Amino acid sequence: MKIFLTGASGFVGSHLLESLNAARHEIICHFRTPHVIHSKPSHNLEIWSGDLNDIQSLTKRLQDFDVLIHCAAEMRLWNSEQALLETNVLMTKNVLESAKLAGVKQFIYMSDASIAKDPLRQNLNLLESQSLPALHDFPYSHSKSQAEQLVLDAGNEEFRTISLRPASIWGKGDLVDQSLGKAADLNQFGWFDQGGYPFSTCYIQNLCEAVNKALLSESTQESFFISDGQAVPFRQWMTKRLKAGHYKVPSLSIPRSLARPLARFTENGWKYLPLRGEPPLIREMVHLMAYPFSVSIQKAKDQLAYEPIYSIEDGMLEMEKAVNF
Repeated sequence: MKIFLTGASGFVGSHLLESLNAARHEIICHFRTPHVIHSKPSHNLEIWSGDLNDIQSLTKRLQDFDVLIHCAAEMRLWNSEQALLETNVLMTKNVLESAKLAGVKQFIYMSDASIAKDPLRQNLNLLESQSLPALHDFPYSHSKSQAEQLVLDAGNEEFRTISLRPASIWGKGDLVDQSLGKAADLNQFGWFDQGGYPFSTCYIQNLCEAVNKALLSESTQESFFISDGQAVPFRQWMTKRLKAGHYKVPSLSIPRSLARPLARFTENGWKYLPLRGEPPLIREMVHLMAYPFSVSIQKAKDQLAYEPIYSIEDGMLEMEKAVNF
């Protein structure tokens, strides 16, 4: 297939690029940060550094493509509402329009399972058929929800749109490697209510497998939760992940009832005082990590023939090999 990939410099996009390249697809990838390019151009891989918001230029570049996979996104949770709107919502709208004008046959959007996490109800074994909650207090999840709706609304038989909703993606280069591991080593990361609640996760190679299955699908205007399968206790999973990266495992735990007020307190401190960096705890992070959350992948199994190819244990072994290499 001839595939255009956005967000190839990010955690998900970089792994997906390796997977697609190994499958010998013809790929043009977009890098937001050119200096982090690790894959060299070859006969089946080309790098494009144009503006994804330039509809005319992008439409021209997308001529004769089979699939566009849109992974580019703003991930920052703190003080980034405008960037989230511009990148996750408005840019997705522009990329969608370009793909449609160019006659691209399929559009695969990398969404996030967090768009279905309702702060007002139990979030266990969620199904795609359930209505999405209002998430105005959580800018990242809200922006991804808005973007997914744009993607699904744009689909038809000639322009097939699929949204994948991975749950807590992990693997080499993930949020643990980017920030949480360092915070744990500095005793700035801990558990909420001891961390014993069920939690869905998605190893990056399982997500790559889901994309490979989606490429073969004739579905349109459909969303799919993607995970490692059975939910596991958050503390059990995160402990293994920290150990796999040779990070310190915390012992500190705070009651969940105190987490959100504490997050609001720290947010206000960073908002009104001349403090450096980002607050150590914010409300959206509490929302994402401090509560039970599990999703069903039955729809992905039925319609995409998706099955996790790595267990959590196997993924952790791969992580340890990568760290020790």
